[in-house]
Formats: sequence, C-alpha cells, structure tokens
Amino acid sequence: MRITNPTILRGYNRDLNRLLTQKTACERRITSTRKFSRASEAPLSAAKALNVRRSLYNSEQWQENLKTANKFYTEAETSLLQVSDKMAEIREILVAACNTTKDSQDYAIYAEQLENSAKKLVSIFNTDSAGRAIFGGESDNGLPFTLENDSSGNLATVLYHGVPVNSMSSYKGFPYSNAVTVDIGLGMDIDQKTQEVDPQSVLDISFNGAKITGCGAEKGTADINLESIKVGRKYCIDVYANSIKKTIEFTGGATREETVDTINNALKAAYSKEVAYDKLKQPTMDECGVIYSDGSIVSAVNNEYSTTAEKLVVDNDAGYTNKFKLNFASMEENKIYSIDVTMGEITKSIKFTAANDADPETRENNTIKNVQDALDDAFGKDVNGHSLVHISTNPVTKGCFSAEGAVVKVQDSMKMTGTNVKGATVYSKYFDQIDLVKLNAGNTYTIKVGTTDITFQGGKTTAETLNNIKAAAAGFTVTNPTGDKQSVSFKTGDDYETISEVKNPPSGSVAITPTKGSTYKVDLASIGEEREYSIKVIYGNRAKVVSFEGSADTAKTVSNIQGALSVAFGLDGVHNKINIDDEGNITTYDGNPVAVTSMEQGSDKDASAVQRDKIYSDNYIQLTIDAARALRDGDIDYANGCIDRIVDANEHLLVQIADLGCNEDFIDFNLEKLTTRDLNLMERQNDLEVTDAEKEITLWKTYEALYNACLQMSSSVVPNSIFNYIK
Repeated sequence: MRITNPTILRGYNRDLNRLLTQKTACERRITSTRKFSRASEAPLSAAKALNVRRSLYNSEQWQENLKTANKFYTEAETSLLQVSDKMAEIREILVAACNTTKDSQDYAIYAEQLENSAKKLVSIFNTDSAGRAIFGGESDNGLPFTLENDSSGNLATVLYHGVPVNSMSSYKGFPYSNAVTVDIGLGMDIDQKTQEVDPQSVLDISFNGAKITGCGAEKGTADINLESIKVGRKYCIDVYANSIKKTIEFTGGATREETVDTINNALKAAYSKEVAYDKLKQPTMDECGVIYSDGSIVSAVNNEYSTTAEKLVVDNDAGYTNKFKLNFASMEENKIYSIDVTMGEITKSIKFTAANDADPETRENNTIKNVQDALDDAFGKDVNGHSLVHISTNPVTKGCFSAEGAVVKVQDSMKMTGTNVKGATVYSKYFDQIDLVKLNAGNTYTIKVGTTDITFQGGKTTAETLNNIKAAAAGFTVTNPTGDKQSVSFKTGDDYETISEVKNPPSGSVAITPTKGSTYKVDLASIGEEREYSIKVIYGNRAKVVSFEGSADTAKTVSNIQGALSVAFGLDGVHNKINIDDEGNITTYDGNPVAVTSMEQGSDKDASAVQRDKIYSDNYIQLTIDAARALRDGDIDYANGCIDRIVDANEHLLVQIADLGCNEDFIDFNLEKLTTRDLNLMERQNDLEVTDAEKEITLWKTYEALYNACLQMSSSVVPNSIFNYIK
C-alpha cells in the first residue's frame, strides 16, 4: 500500500505535538511542584486530596478554637486565683473583727475593709478579654456584676445582669445564662429534637458569674413600703419567685387593703400557670406589704424599662436583714416577757404573755396577737387604723417586726448579747425599815405594802409585834433582813415589796421609816477567772450596762467592779455614787434607790425572747457585704456565722480552679493531638499533590531528548518545498 506524504506529515506532527505537550506538562509540574493543576488531570487523586484539604482546614479551625478557649481559661484561672487570695483576706478581717473586743468605731473600720474587698471582687469578675466579659455568660456586656447602695450610702446588694444574686437559687435563671461553646473536633453532636448541642461533644468557653460566685439564699421575701404607694399612680416591678421572673403592673389603691388586693390579683394572674403545673406556691403579699411564697425565694426590683411607672421602695430580705423576730423556741407558756422596741428614734418597753396552747402553731399565733396588742398600746395606730409597728403572721416571716418607712429594732429588756459575756449572780435585798422598838403596845398601825394595806397592833415586845405583822400580812413572806429584830421586809415569791405609805402612826412618833435605798449583792463566788461579766445597774433615771473581768483574787474582782461602776456613774463630789464592799454588796452613797440585774449571755440556749432573723446568702460577694452591714449594727454573731461560709466558698472555689486547670491540660492535649494529625495529613497531601522532583526532571529530559530527535528527523520526513528549489 502506498503511503502518501500528507499522511506521513500528519503522523509526524501528531507525535511532535504530543512530545511537546508532555515536555511542557513536565516543566509545569517541576515549576509548580504539583502533580496536577486540575481535578480532571487525576480525578481519583484529586478527590482524595480534597478530603485531606478539608481535614486540614477543620484542624486549623479547631486549633484556633482551642487557642481562644485556652486564653479564656488561663485568664479565668488567673482571676479566680486572685479571688481566692481576696477571700482569704476577707476571712482574716472577719476573724479579727469577731474575736477581739472592739467598739462601734472599730467595727465600722472593719466593715469598710469588707466593702472594699467586695468592690475588688466585683472588679475581678468584671474582667474582659477582647472586649468580652469572661464571667458574663453569653453576654458581651463588659460589666455583668454591679453593686447597689442602701439609703445610708453603704453597699447593700450585688446584682448579676441587673438581677439580685439572692433572687434565684438556680444560676440558669439569670439572663445570658446559656453556655457558649466551640467545636474542637470531638465530633459535635446536635440533638435533632431539641436542637441543642451535646455539651460532651464541645468545649465551653463562657463562664456564668452566678454559678462561680453562687446564688440564692435559704429563704427570701420582698418587702414593699406600702406608704410609698400613691393613689392612682402606676407601678411596675419585676418579681422573682423560684427563679421565675414575672413583670407585675398595678395601680395604687385608695386604701392599703385595696392596694394589697390589687397586687395579689396581679401576682395570681402572672403565676397562674406555674402554680397550676406545681412549679411553686402562689406568691402572695400579706397585710404588711411582704411578698412571700412557701419554699421559694422571692425578691423584687423596679422594672428598668418602664418609663411611665413610678419607683417603689423595695427591701429584699434574702441575706442579712434588719428585721428582728420572736424566738418562739425559748418561750415558756404563760410566762411574761419584756422587750424594748425601737421604731426610728422612739423606744418603748412592752410586756406580753406567751400563750398556752397544745397546738404549736396556735400557740405562736396567739403569742403574736398578744405582742401586737402590746405594740398597739405602746405605739398606737395611724388615722386609717393600721398598726404603726406590726408583727408578721405569714408563714415565712412569722414573728418578724416591721414598720412602714422605718427600721424596727428589738432587744430583750434585761439581756445583753456578746462574745464571752456571762451573767454574774446577783441577789437583791430590798427592804424598808420598821423600828419595832418604837411601836407602842396596843396601838393600831396601817402600812401599804405594794398595793396592799396591812393593819396590825403593836405588841409588848418586838417579837410579839413581829408575830402580829406576820399574822396580818397574809400572802407575804415577812423576814428580818438585818437580823436585829428591829426591821422587817415583805416578799411575794422572789420579789421584795416596798412600804410606800404609813397610816395612823402614834402622835409624835415616827415608828416606821422607809429606807431611801436598796442593797444588791453580787455572788463573788460565782465569778470565774479571766471571764467577762456584765450587770445592768439602774440608778435614778440612768441605766448602765457595767462590764468587768473576773479574777481568781476576790479583792481584784471587787476592784474591777468598783472601777467599772465609777466609770459608768462618776463621783458625787469626792465619793463614788455607787459602791461595792468586800462581800459584793452594792449600795449608793446618797441613799437613792439602785437596782442591779444580771446580764445573761445571748445564745440559743438562753431565754431570749427575741432574735435577729438570720438568713445567709449563698453568694460570697453578697455574704461579704452582709458581714459588713452586720458589723456596723454590732451583730457579731451574724458576722461570725459568715466566717465558716466564706471558708466553705473558698474551698469550693479551689475546686473550680482545679477544674480550670484540668480543662487547660485537656486543651493542651488536644492541641498536641491536632498537631500530630496535621503532620500526618500534610504527609498524605504531599503524596497526593506534590511532584517528585527527581522523577519529573528525568522524565522532562527524556521528553526533551525525544523532542529534539524528532526535530532532527524532520529533514527526512518532511518533503522539500518550492523554497528549497529556489535556494
């Protein structure tokens, strides 16, 4: 078969172009160091390389997430270490304040130190990282924690995102409490039903400040000053009950009762569904303006977004409170108790009887009724018939004293609380002198003992006269205090009665002369060494609590008492107004009456009729502020109770710090794992995409040699053209 020249030329050109293409492809692979530039050149390798590249991209993103998380965890750990150091300082301040004898000025200094510590804690928890608060939850707000002052300008309340930390027992109820998470390559899993991310498959990079610092309290109520509510004005408050927030709007009524009913209707409408689902008991306001709910913490704040509503005066009693309450457990049935009640600048002493009922609840309610009657007698009622000082009957604050627009303070009339304060045993000898020698035989005498008239006849001897007095003084115990047969005294039980009046004395005779003073004896044998004691001394219209230290030497104890009496009452000229002799008898220099009462230690074991309503916050910043308020009030017992809670909180904080350290180790582990994974992926990527330089250069040289050889053979393959002939 004859092969024509065009056929030969087409074959030659095809081979020459193929060699040129392969040579050019080799040059491109050598210069780009890639095996292929388009997926179509190597579909299988390209698909594998795409998966490798996707894995490398994800790995890079996961590492970036881990580095961001590591920064957050490192800064959080540093902050919490500072908090731990600060809490150790708070404990030292409290221990120093509670275990050292101080005056009110010293306690105020300690309180100021605690408040400064609370401010520093808030500053630490408001630390931000790249413009985002570390302990702000999912919020970008730079100041998640804020502080509010009371009317005196002292710190009172800690708020987290505008909500009092004591309002909710669950940190999840606070605003911005949802977690912020990142994918770190663990296989992020999303629940298809709830669309929530499985927390085990991601890393949390947000910290809820309410969870870290604690929240809630044992109980809590919101006390609204009803006197601040005006008729026809609109009010808007946010009420928190059992971590459920509801916004309540209402209008002030014409009467207090109408206002209370209006608020209760609004509360009932707001919480109807939660009550129906048995999530909480119905929040209710009592007649004193206290919103409460059994088994739940209730608090309230003015709604910050309402522009038309007026502001209310709200006192949230969750944590340290200024309320005092009856100590029902210490009361004996049918026993009379005396307490001093102070409302504002007015102090009244009231007496009431503890009720006698078989049912404890009925006994408490009847006792409260007796107290309320006594309060009304002492302080009265307003023009609308409302008690100026009232005592609560609701189950949460039962027995608590309060007054609209004023602070009520209550204490036992004859007691004093304090550290290491013990009662000194005091015996009283209060008697009136009757000169039995001067009484004429056969004459009739009448004397008034207390409120009782006693009539008797003088005898021939002092012994006969004394027997006549005993016979006439039925119901009294008649004794001779001095044992000289010239004086008698009258007692009913343990109390001495005084002779206030003498009727029908013999003409020209002063047979009965009431003494101007009284004698009290301190039982020196009952006083222990190096213990602090206090006695209440009443002299004229002055009452002083006299404190002294006991000694093993009786003479030293007497000297200590005399020194304390001299400081308390001063001198009458050059003489002490009140003296104590070597046997412990306390008398007055001028003969005026003096009364001495033993002061007993205030504790759960004594018969104190009242006590401060103790509620402790579960948030240690709030607890620090509450301890400062307690010190300012001289409530050392409450401040002392804060010490153990601060210690427990610090121990819990150390556990949280350890958890952060574990998370940082987990982050480091995953970073190392991803680094190793990247190396393996990059090696696989090189196998799939990167050119083998030696192989490609050798191949390129081969193609170049073949290409050059083809060009040299062209003279024998390509026929001569007309130009060759012309040449």
